[in-house]
Amino acid sequence: MIMKYEKEPLHISTPVPNGTYEVTVTVTAHEDITLRIYSQSRRFMVKDAEMKNGEKRDFTFNVSVCDYHRREADYTNVRGVELDILCDGDFTAVSAVSPVSVPVIYIAGDSTVTDQPSEYPYNPTSTYCGWGQMLPEILNTGIAVENQAQSGATTDDFKKINFTAFSDKIKEGDFLIVEFGHNDQKIDYLDAFGGYTENLRYYVNFAREKGATPILVSPINRIIFTEDGTLLNLLGDYRSAVKTVCEEMNVPFIDLWTRTTEFFEAAGAVRAWDYFRCDGDDRDYTHTNDIGGNIIAKFAADEMIKNNIEPISSLIKKEMISVEMPEKDENAKPMNAKELEHIKTIGLVNLPKGAAPADLDRDITKI
Repeated sequence: MIMKYEKEPLHISTPVPNGTYEVTVTVTAHEDITLRIYSQSRRFMVKDAEMKNGEKRDFTFNVSVCDYHRREADYTNVRGVELDILCDGDFTAVSAVSPVSVPVIYIAGDSTVTDQPSEYPYNPTSTYCGWGQMLPEILNTGIAVENQAQSGATTDDFKKINFTAFSDKIKEGDFLIVEFGHNDQKIDYLDAFGGYTENLRYYVNFAREKGATPILVSPINRIIFTEDGTLLNLLGDYRSAVKTVCEEMNVPFIDLWTRTTEFFEAAGAVRAWDYFRCDGDDRDYTHTNDIGGNIIAKFAADEMIKNNIEPISSLIKKEMISVEMPEKDENAKPMNAKELEHIKTIGLVNLPKGAAPADLDRDITKI
């Protein structure tokens, strides 16, 4: 069942310095309720927990509090644990926050990974959602997630701007997840086996110098279908580049390009839109909604288990990461294949041979 919430969330703010914290939210239900708990910039900590009238329950998780530096914005000091509780009924909640020493998963990436906001009333199909903001809810305590990904980012500008806010905080035992490609593809010198590859090597070397573990992730695929029902190969070269660097430098390879290609091709050109941001006829080919973001986070977690990345693998809630492959509707017409000719170009310069440029990415860099 897809939950929708009519009320705006209850916000709880606790001033604390940058660091990692164990947070316990104690909720008392005054009627039968379903709730969600977000931390910081809409990172999913608890999703659609059901409680009975009169029930009292503790929800405990780890939160990273960390400054950030966005492109086209000033350096931002983050001064506390920020919680939002989204609920469809009457409840009360209090929180307790205490420092804890745990590893941190730092995430560097673009709009397909970042913490995306939501409008209220909440509808999970019309949101934007990066898979990185879904990762915390499928992890047990013992590790925290710091998602520093930003919409519109490339491997190059992220290194020069966003990275400066947390590069001094990465320490031994931490992890650095890196996923880019959608925006690098639009810039000549960031071609898959050129500037893009060089920047991936930079992130790997930097993490290792700090005693952290680098993890490279291939970009998720866009849902532009060809007439035969397969996805147009717009990012395959970037997937290959990530794999090459992983093999060269002995880095865990998280292959989200292959996982998303297989999944969305199985769904087909019509049903694939169920997992991407849409609002009526206003649809997106690149950015997942909350439903799609959740599925891709599960793919990422499953790939981490396959790569035996510890202690992350041991802390994944394995009962939460199974994904059932969709059944393709063979009678469904691939509508968005026809729409290619109507879409404006944005100058994707690093395309596979034979692929046509298309306006695949919405400009959500200011969201």
